[in-house]
Amino acid sequence: MSDIKPFNPKIPQEEVERLFRKIGDTRLPSQPIVPDAGEDYGPSLEWINKLYDHWLNKFSWSDAQEKIAGWKHFNTEIEGLEVHFIHEKARTDSRAKREVFPLLLVHGWPGTFYEFQNIMEPLLNPDNASSPIFDLVIPSLPGFCWSQGPPRGWTLQDTARIYDELMRRLGYDTYVAQAGDWGHWVIRELGSGRYPSCKAVHTNMCPGAPTKDTNLTSKEQNAMDRAQWWMGKPLYEGHMGYAIEMRTRPQTIGVAFNDSPVGIMMFVGEKYNELADPNLGTATLDDTRFVDDVCATLSLYFFTPPSIMTSMLCYYNNVRHEDYTEFNAKRENLIKVPLGVSSFPYDAYPVPEAGARETGNLKWYKARDHGGHFACMECPEDMVSDIREFFGKFYSP
Repeated sequence: MSDIKPFNPKIPQEEVERLFRKIGDTRLPSQPIVPDAGEDYGPSLEWINKLYDHWLNKFSWSDAQEKIAGWKHFNTEIEGLEVHFIHEKARTDSRAKREVFPLLLVHGWPGTFYEFQNIMEPLLNPDNASSPIFDLVIPSLPGFCWSQGPPRGWTLQDTARIYDELMRRLGYDTYVAQAGDWGHWVIRELGSGRYPSCKAVHTNMCPGAPTKDTNLTSKEQNAMDRAQWWMGKPLYEGHMGYAIEMRTRPQTIGVAFNDSPVGIMMFVGEKYNELADPNLGTATLDDTRFVDDVCATLSLYFFTPPSIMTSMLCYYNNVRHEDYTEFNAKRENLIKVPLGVSSFPYDAYPVPEAGARETGNLKWYKARDHGGHFACMECPEDMVSDIREFFGKFYSP
C-alpha cells in the first residue's frame, strides 16, 4: 500500500476557462458538406450544433468536477507505468451485513473511468439488503486520462497483467471483473486461467460467431447483421474507417485533435451517436444526463493531454476488428472462469448466446431488447441488475 498515493483530479481554473474559450472561438459549418445526406456521411449539422451548444452553454464542468472529486482517486507505478485509478470501498454500514465482492471495472474507447459513474453508487450501497455489494476499482487504461501512455508494442494483455498486480497491491487475493469495448480483452485475459485471483468476468461486449450449423432466431440474426453493419463492406467504407485510421496513423490524428475541443467532440462524440440506442430515450442529446456525461468525457480528453493521442494506441497494438471473433475463439484466448454476457441490440457487436459460448465458459447470458454500446451510461439500472445477478451466482472467493 505504500506504493499507492492519493491523486487530486481537480482541473486548474485557467484550463477550464481556456477550454470554453476555444470552444466558443470555433466556427462550425453553416451548411452540410453533402446536401440531403442525413447521417450517411457522419452526424447531421443539427446534431453537431446541438451538442456544441450544450457543451458551450449548458454543460457545467464545475458540477462534473465536483462529482469526480467526490470519488477517491489514486495513482501507483507498475512496471514503470503510472496508473491512475479510483478505489471506492463498499459503504461501511453495509459491509458488516454481507460479503463484499471486489470488482474491477475496465472502460474502453472513447470512454474513460467516468462512464461507470451512473452504476457506482448502487453497487457500493444497494437499497436492498439482500443485494450483492461491491468494492470498486476503476483504473484508467494506459494512455487514457491520467494514466501514463504505454511503451511501443503494449497490448491489452499487458494491461491485464498490471491490473492483476493492482488488485493484489490493493489487498484483494480474489476479485471479479466487468468491461465492454477494449476493456473486454483486458478481462478476457484475466479470465483465461492465467491469473488465479480473477474468479469470474462479465462483459457487455463479447464478439463471437456461432457455428455454421446454428439455427438463429430473428433476434439473433439481427445481432449478427448489426455487427456486419458496423464493420462495413468493404472494410474501408462506413463506420470502421475511423478504426483503420487510428491503427495506421494514430499520431497524425492525435496531434490534429490534441488541442482542438471541437475536433475531439466530432471524433469522440459521434460514437455516442452511432452506437447508442436511438429509441431508448436515455441516450440522445435530448436527455440531459446522457449529454452531460458525454460532455464530461469530451472535457476529460481535452484536460489530460496527450490522452486523445495515446488512447488511440489500443487500435494500433491490438487485435483488429475484423479478427475479433476468430481471436476470441482461439483456445489460448478462451475465458476459463465463469463468464457472464449481457448483449445489447445497438452495441457494435451484439452477440447471440451461441456465439458467446464459442468464446469461453459461458455460465450466464441475457439478451436485452434495448440499449447500446455504452450500456453503463444508457441503461445503468439494467447493468447494475445484471452485474449483481451474475456475480451473486458465480463469484466464489
